[in-house]
Amino acid sequence: MYALFNKEIKSFFGSLIGYVIICVFLVVTGIFLWVIPSSDNANILESGLATLEPLFVMAPWLYLLLIPAMTMRSMADEKMLGTLELIVTKPITDLQIILAKYFANLTILLLTLLPTLVYFFTIYFLGAPQGNIDTGATLGSYIGLFLLGAIFIAIGIFSSSITKSQIIALIIAILLSVFCYIGFEYFSQMNLFGKYDLLVDQLGISHHYYSISQGQIDSRDVLYYFSAIVFFILLTRLVLSTRKW
Repeated sequence: MYALFNKEIKSFFGSLIGYVIICVFLVVTGIFLWVIPSSDNANILESGLATLEPLFVMAPWLYLLLIPAMTMRSMADEKMLGTLELIVTKPITDLQIILAKYFANLTILLLTLLPTLVYFFTIYFLGAPQGNIDTGATLGSYIGLFLLGAIFIAIGIFSSSITKSQIIALIIAILLSVFCYIGFEYFSQMNLFGKYDLLVDQLGISHHYYSISQGQIDSRDVLYYFSAIVFFILLTRLVLSTRKW
């Protein structure tokens, strides 16, 4: 399992797309947070507010594009090249294959987030007085963003497992991630389910992300994240198991 995990990491950084994904995330967030003028306080220097909230508002929308691009090769590439059957001949289970790829992508996600700590320390030292930033809320927001990315990775790997085409995997992952993120919220606002509208809203990722990004680490939100991740991992396992039927 570790060998496959290591292979995934090397494969990601061995291709240009890996560096493009990380650079795009950092460059786009940096430009919007520090350079481009904004009327809604998204520009930190312009707003004069000691907060990283604009980052946590913007990042999920970037994730909806970048994480599917990051995971589209996970299973589709193995199927296209015929290496998936070679992998399963090794002493490793389907679940271990999925988890190796999942944790490899999770590690890459963490590596894309770590450089943004520069933004935090910049605000921390520029604040008046120094340190005038809600560290607890910021930490909660980082945890929420990391867990959000973790769900998108699980969705991306599942999408990659149902096709041999990376492009199709990318499109499916984007559509599925967008639906899971804001689809339930959209339907709940249409008042189609009466007293169950709130329940429908709570099925969506955005409801729980908004809660954690306020710095409130609720066990129900954390349970939702892990349940969603397990759900898509098990779906991926089911897809892989069909090749034996």
